[in-house]
Amino acid sequence: MIGEQADLGLFGGGNTSTKGELPDLFGRPEPILWVKGSGADLKGCQPRHFAALRLAPLRRLIQRARLTDEEMVAFLERCLLDPNAPRPSVETLLHALLPERDIDHTHADAILSLANTSRGEALVRRVLGDRLVWIPYLQPGFALSKRVAQAYQRNPGSHGAVLEQHGLITWGPDGRTSYGRTIRYVSMAERFIASQRRRKRWSIPQRQTLPGEERMALLRRWLPTVRRTFSQARRVCLTYDDSPDVLEFVNASRMPRLASIGPATPDHMLRTKRLPLIVRVRQRSVASVSADEIVRQLRRYAADHARYVRRYRRPGQSMLDPYPRVILIPGVGMLTTGKDATEAAMAATIYRHAMAIIRNASTVGRYTSVSQRQAFGVEYWPLELYKLTLAPPEAELSRLVGLITGAAGGIGRGIAQMLVDRGASVVVTDVKRDAVERFAQALNQRAGRRRALGLVMDVTDEASVEQATDEAIRTFGGLDFLVSNAGIATVSSIDRLSREAWERSLSVNATGHFLVARTVVRWLRAQGLGGALVFIASK
Repeated sequence: MIGEQADLGLFGGGNTSTKGELPDLFGRPEPILWVKGSGADLKGCQPRHFAALRLAPLRRLIQRARLTDEEMVAFLERCLLDPNAPRPSVETLLHALLPERDIDHTHADAILSLANTSRGEALVRRVLGDRLVWIPYLQPGFALSKRVAQAYQRNPGSHGAVLEQHGLITWGPDGRTSYGRTIRYVSMAERFIASQRRRKRWSIPQRQTLPGEERMALLRRWLPTVRRTFSQARRVCLTYDDSPDVLEFVNASRMPRLASIGPATPDHMLRTKRLPLIVRVRQRSVASVSADEIVRQLRRYAADHARYVRRYRRPGQSMLDPYPRVILIPGVGMLTTGKDATEAAMAATIYRHAMAIIRNASTVGRYTSVSQRQAFGVEYWPLELYKLTLAPPEAELSRLVGLITGAAGGIGRGIAQMLVDRGASVVVTDVKRDAVERFAQALNQRAGRRRALGLVMDVTDEASVEQATDEAIRTFGGLDFLVSNAGIATVSSIDRLSREAWERSLSVNATGHFLVARTVVRWLRAQGLGGALVFIASK
């Protein structure tokens, strides 16, 4: 149930466990811990996503003074009942060392809104009472697990713990009790925040949102150069978000300072990095910002990230992609990046939650985050980066985006299916709206990710072609190839063929190819990454 509520945890964040018994090799009852595997998403978790470990040896670890990450991982693997089970969560020892049977760990927005303030401990005690223990920030691992277990021993009647900059842990004698405590304390925090927001504004607006057509015109101007810059090593997808909460945040006077403080929780950094890029517009209109200026800001961000890595890295650590995952643009909205639209949308969703936490924390107190050193410790932590290795290898056409016309049936449909199967993202278009939208949905289900966007488009109508291209750009950030497939077959002897039918045939089978190709070629030239044009025709 926890995984179904986005305000409690996102995309692999959070954890849950239970304890019980199984017969050992001699039929004697043996204590067992079942805990979520590393990287598994609580939303849709199945039994196969949990690891079962022998509990007795895990509990004896509390006698140790220290334990390295490498020693911890090796020990956990030796305690697995099934060596083929998922790698246990990095927080397994936290669940093991607590005597309570059921434990839930969430990154609830409302809890982080209290804990991520300069007076977090006092605020948590004031709002949530004294049945939750306060744990100052520690990176997940053995030290944090032992700290929480010791706090429990000093407070045996506690219901859970609030981890500074990290989230909420609740426990109980059964799953219903632990889950109920999660909901109770999160609800208490939400009610308090709502009451404070009625009395106080977190910020005043500084910018006005540009009209929709002006925002789209800027994206057309910026994105070819921006995507080329991001794609120096590997191509990326960029997704545009101009939802009301995003626009309210990017237009706020306090946004530049608050968004530069640090992540709402280090767990977000796997998808969003430590900081977003905030496009600096100063006192001028955002419409006056050129694509080249945004590129200069991107390169400064990358240079800053390189210095950050040099400052804190350990021997053997290599720098990850230095470019931002999130770009905040006053008056315009937010761009997020990823290898495809699914990954870019994950970054957008996570950062929208970060916006909510920053807004709420700034309403009830002064927003704070982890230090640069602490952030680096998680962002470049091998146990956190391990989650990325769980993704399947990228397919042949991964990261490429194509536009396919006449895709609702026949040849176009088959081409789109083949391209998605080989990893490409496709914008499938047709004059039949319902058919092409259903087809895109089927392609996404087939891929298990958002790899298709279904749009109505009349290839003979310039406005329709431009509108569909704009929607493609909003979703994928650019195009890499065109399959111009739309066509009609008019069968008639010449003496019976009407002029209307003749002109319709020319319009679709000739002018339609031209209009779509012209639009795509203009984009490909501006983007500067090469591309391909494929025309389907018959004699």
